[in-house]
Amino acid sequence: MAAAVALLVTGVVAGYAAASAFEPVPATSGAPEPVVASDPRVPVDPLPSANASPSVPALGTDLPMRDARLGNGGLRLAHPVPVGWARLGNGNNEAKWKKPNNPADTFILRVENVVSREDTIAETISDRIGDLQDEKERFTIEERTASTLEFTYVSDGFPRHGFLAWLDMRGTGVAEVEVAVTGREMDARGAAQLISRVTAGMRLAEDGA
Repeated sequence: MAAAVALLVTGVVAGYAAASAFEPVPATSGAPEPVVASDPRVPVDPLPSANASPSVPALGTDLPMRDARLGNGGLRLAHPVPVGWARLGNGNNEAKWKKPNNPADTFILRVENVVSREDTIAETISDRIGDLQDEKERFTIEERTASTLEFTYVSDGFPRHGFLAWLDMRGTGVAEVEVAVTGREMDARGAAQLISRVTAGMRLAEDGA
């Protein structure tokens, strides 16, 4: 009996070893690597330094200013602009101003007559936020008031800082003038002061004024 049991055990062990020898070995292909998620939301790619886009000094503060004009007919405006900045375009309802020879992606001032849209300032801000959310990468609101908007976003991989303000010059109940200053993150301090000075100096232009 003991001999029979020993033979049975020996047979079971031998059979198990034989079965294991014929099982396929999983294939490997080098060192293990992390699996990429199908929708990796975090972390996001880091942004380069704000100083890298492009190498032009930051927008300063306390710039010397001069008067400029915009519009004709129903709404004619006078407002300050930095001395030495050049006007881009000759439209009656919109003017852009920038320092000559500066690349377009440094800093720029824009003044526009928007009375034809007939939207209140609150409506204009809400609409503009929706547009910016759709158009700008990593759009973030930094500050919103009853008539202004400060925000950041990314353009071509570089951080940008924008300021918008709206004015009702004649008490019509609608936004009549839009002022914008956009620049790099490094320009934010100068841009904030510039838009404040332009809006504070905005006025209706009389004949010969």
